[in-house]
Amino acid sequence: MSKINKLGQYKGVEIKVTKQTVTQEEIEAQLNAIVAQNPILEEKNGEVAKGDLTTIDFEGFKDGAAFEGGSAKGHKLEIGSNQFIPGFEDQMIGMKQGETRDLNLTFPQNYGVSDLAGADVVFKVTVHKIETKKEAELNDEFVVSLNVPELKTVADLYESMKVNLQAQYDQAYQSQKENAIFDKVLADSDVEIADDELKIALEKQLQHITMQLAQQGMQLEQYLQMMNMDETAFRQQVEPSAKQQAIFEAIIDEIIKIENIDTTAEELEEQIEKLASYNQMSKEEVLKHVERENLKHDFNRVKASRLIIESAIVSE
Repeated sequence: MSKINKLGQYKGVEIKVTKQTVTQEEIEAQLNAIVAQNPILEEKNGEVAKGDLTTIDFEGFKDGAAFEGGSAKGHKLEIGSNQFIPGFEDQMIGMKQGETRDLNLTFPQNYGVSDLAGADVVFKVTVHKIETKKEAELNDEFVVSLNVPELKTVADLYESMKVNLQAQYDQAYQSQKENAIFDKVLADSDVEIADDELKIALEKQLQHITMQLAQQGMQLEQYLQMMNMDETAFRQQVEPSAKQQAIFEAIIDEIIKIENIDTTAEELEEQIEKLASYNQMSKEEVLKHVERENLKHDFNRVKASRLIIESAIVSE
């Protein structure tokens, strides 16, 4: 069990954090970026050149046989985007609308599909459309073309950019403020974490990272391979942050005891309903995944954290 040798000051913690306000220059930079990201496309009758957007059909063959995942129809490909394997886009340069060409290519040795890694292949490509990009003009017509219902004019877009940028700054400010407060409480405290509690914290951290990677369509094993790291080294890398989290939770639990923080049955039911709504589940389904007492403990921790934040003295 964790041992609190010293609980630092947690009420009236004094910190200094600067709040950022969005500038006109930043808004204009965002507007220019949106214009650059949404060029006007004009159909072209000439030859494919670098930077052109093409609409193509393609099919890949290895040893004369079509291979799985190597074909598509009506595919949009920007020449020079390096979307395909090396040489594919380069060999398309000079093609004309309606032309079909065989591209003789070699897959990279480190390609993800073992059957194709390092293999010589032929892609049969047909060009259906060639378009060039022309920078759009920032006017009301351009704003309407973005197909955002509430945006009709340049003024609407400007105000939307201003609000969104400021919201990002405000969110960053809130995070910096909370981190600064909690860091000060941690620095002012002395906590010993038991080995079993550190192990639990480490497993929780690994589960959280695994879930985050899954949301990006990646497995932990793939991530470790990409980072050229084994699981042991990864655990060693994650352990300090897991230990910090375990120390913080021990401090929060101590504050819960000192301040007699509790969650009423009504508050708990409200939290369960919110969880059910957020995850599009019934209350019964939520309670199959987590016990009421664990939820109550988590919400008590939220209340203790709010106590620390709301009592802090923040200056800029």
